[in-house]
Amino acid sequence: MAVLLVAASAVIAGARSYAAIGQWSASAPQHTLARLGARLTGVLGVRVAPSGATIRRVIGLVCPGGLADLTGACPGGADSVAVDGKAARSSRHGQTPPPTFWPR
Repeated sequence: MAVLLVAASAVIAGARSYAAIGQWSASAPQHTLARLGARLTGVLGVRVAPSGATIRRVIGLVCPGGLADLTGACPGGADSVAVDGKAARSSRHGQTPPPTFWPR
């Protein structure tokens, strides 16, 4: 849960790539990591931010569209279906235009 909270917080702060999310995570202050539930290590109780690789792996497992789902970007023709059964944003069927307008 903490990894997803860190990733979502980074996206809200403006991160739009896994690298940017990892950088935000690495530079987050201790009190922010504590609020997001990052794990404690050592005798001093230092909060450790999740690594960029961990963030990428967890987002890939939780969100079928990966970072596109998290950032709200166009998934670019991904054939993913949400848990509630809806098709991915900007998906089209035949000649039907997409339901939203994305830059082409």
